[in-house]
Amino acid sequence: MVFLFRDKSDINLIFLLVLSVLVHFHVWSHPPLVVANESDGLLSYILIHHVKPLNSLALIILFHVIVLSQAVRINILLSQFKMFQQISYLPAFTYIMLTALFPYWDVISAGLIANSLVIWILVKLFKLYDQTQPKTLEFNMGLIVGVSILLYEPIAILIPVVLFAVAIIRPFKLPEWLVLLMGIILPYYFLFTFLFLTNQANTFRHFLPKLNWKNPLVQPELNVILALVVIGVQLIAGFYHWQQQQLRFIIQVRKYWGVLFLVLILAFFQPIIFSAQALYASAILITPLACFISFAFTTPKRLLMPNLLFWTAVAVIVYNHLG
Repeated sequence: MVFLFRDKSDINLIFLLVLSVLVHFHVWSHPPLVVANESDGLLSYILIHHVKPLNSLALIILFHVIVLSQAVRINILLSQFKMFQQISYLPAFTYIMLTALFPYWDVISAGLIANSLVIWILVKLFKLYDQTQPKTLEFNMGLIVGVSILLYEPIAILIPVVLFAVAIIRPFKLPEWLVLLMGIILPYYFLFTFLFLTNQANTFRHFLPKLNWKNPLVQPELNVILALVVIGVQLIAGFYHWQQQQLRFIIQVRKYWGVLFLVLILAFFQPIIFSAQALYASAILITPLACFISFAFTTPKRLLMPNLLFWTAVAVIVYNHLG
């Protein structure tokens, strides 16, 4: 199966659709759950009031559209910025596999949808490298982050990511950081102004991210443990091959991977910091995980290990939904 996605032919888009249907086979008998907590942000409000009432077929189609569009978008991102030695559809392949592997990512949730915002922010970040006058791009990026937090509060974890990423990609310049912070704050400034003018200023605190420190993995079920073990093994294999490739990358690409590594590390803490959303908030991890795990499928010349990782993941997926 893995060899099909090592080709950069556009027919792989059809294979991705087939893969998504196969690994999410259970949705045809049990339509994807719509999981949302209205206090998470505007995305959750939309899910509860406009998505959850949809019929089963509409939910199935919507779920596949979300997963496929994000998988293809992340593949384009990595190809556009030349972050792999060879262009393939394996990052998209990895992304789809991850959404089926971990039970909390196999639902329609605000966390899953928020991955589209994460990918958009990464695109803006990577474009900063060769900008001679980056302030407009930095302000727009800050604006996207601010709006994204209003849509889904756990994305607030990306604020330190964006700040440190700008320091990684560009030389430190205080005015650029201030412009970025202005962009992040601006949506909240307009929101507060609106609430103040409508005599609702006391409700402003409801729109601020709510921190709730708690371990989300207390007494995990067997399917969660199996999924975490498989993801952990895939990530270790991905890191191993990523380290081997580092010396072949130009400085620009190394900085991009440094940003993704930062996103991965901080995103690990998101389910702990925003524990009210439980492990559904961890869906933002899928984007950086797919990028690094892809090395375990793209780099080895022999397909024994990639195929072993793939079929092990398939076995866990089948167990999760039939066991």
